[in-house]
Parts: sequence; C-alpha cells; structure tokens
Amino acid sequence: MKILGVYGGQDPNGLTASLVKAVLSGVTAPTTTEFVDLNQYQIRPDVPDQANPTLDELEAKLKSADVWVLGTPTYFGTVAGQFKQLLDCMRHRMTRMTKNGDTLPGIFKDKHYVSVTSCFATGLDNTFTHQTDATLVAIDKAMTAAGVHKIAELVLPHTWGMTTLPKAKINQAHMLGTKLATFKKKDDETLKRYILLFGMIAVMALATMGIQQVLPGVATNFWWRYVSFVVIFFVLLSCLLHYATFMRHKRR
Repeated sequence: MKILGVYGGQDPNGLTASLVKAVLSGVTAPTTTEFVDLNQYQIRPDVPDQANPTLDELEAKLKSADVWVLGTPTYFGTVAGQFKQLLDCMRHRMTRMTKNGDTLPGIFKDKHYVSVTSCFATGLDNTFTHQTDATLVAIDKAMTAAGVHKIAELVLPHTWGMTTLPKAKINQAHMLGTKLATFKKKDDETLKRYILLFGMIAVMALATMGIQQVLPGVATNFWWRYVSFVVIFFVLLSCLLHYATFMRHKRR
C-alpha cells in the first residue's frame, strides 16, 4: 500500500505542508509514503499531439498510490493557485467525457483521499464564517467527478502568527496517518447511502408526527393532517440535507 502526499501552496515548508508531512509520518510499515511539492513542477495543460512529461509523471505518482493526502492552504476563501492548476490541468485525465457531455470517472476511479487545509481564522470564527469550506468543497467536487472516495478532513485554523504546528494537531495528524495505514478500501458505498437515507426519512417522519401532536385539529381533520405533515417534513428534511451537504466540514 502507498500513500501520496500532494501539497499545493506557496511554502513547501509552511504549516499546511508540515501538516501533510505529519500525516505521512504517522503511517507505519509496510505502507510506503511520498511527499510531492507542486512548486517543483511546471504544470501546464495537455496539448494535442504534444508530449507532457510533467503531467505524465504526476499521473504515474497518483496512479501508484492507494490514498492521496491533498494539502492546500485556504487563500482568499479557496484553494491555492498551485493546487488549482493541478486540478485544472489533470481534469481530462481524472475524468472522461461522453459524447453527450457527461462527466464520468477516469483512471483514478475508486482511489481514496484526505483533505488538508488551513486558514488565518480561529477555530470558533471558522465554525461560524466557514472560511475553509470553499477549499474543501473544491477538492470534493474534483474528487467526486474523478470517482475518488473521501476518508477524512484535517483543518488547521488560527495560523496567523503561528510558526510551528501545535502539539495537539500533530498528534491528530499522526493518528490519521496510522488509520490510513490500516484503511480498508470502500469501493461501493451504495448500500451505506441507502441505509443513511432510510434513517434520515425515519427520523424526520418521527419528528414530524411529534410536532403534529401539538397542532390543534390535526387528529380530526385528514387534510389538515396531510398538509401539515408534508410542510413540516419538507422543512425538517431540507434543514438536515443542508447541514449534511454544506455544513458538514471540519473547521477546527
């Protein structure tokens, strides 16, 4: 098994890069690791009938690894330019297009990844202002299109004035690295999604029926009972889906 750390940001010795390296240092044998600093590559898009040895090399590294630890600082609310350049230029290799314009997973389908980022905002501030969410969402969108499965996120907040990684965050990174070394692939999460959906519907239905008990006239009027159920259920389910979709990222 191999775990590949990929860093895209300005400082390969900075906090975000150090956090990626801390994850890799927690990996135990016989799993192997490698750290890639995108600053060492002149990444350019593919051009028809022209060789692209840089992308060929990066593709080979990504293909040889089972798990990717993707690290990028949060700059102006999103991924750093070096990392975005990799995603943009690798797009046609990570995905394939049908004649109808549909985007389907490419050669990296069913690999796994971890997202690592950082920001100036404090953990509390990041919890409410979501400074790192756009970065994590950008990574998730690209990986989902490529058919790569997510394992975890690691966020380092309050980096303003920070020169070294906090001990607690190093320990957290090491624990994640240890987990990755024994991680079992999950190539098909369809059953998990159906079970989760069933559980969400069951909980929302129970909550809706509980709210209905305090509404006057529900027990005696069929249409009032039906309309109130639909409205309450929709509102509760929308809130839950919003949280699961947009509010689920780690921020501390």
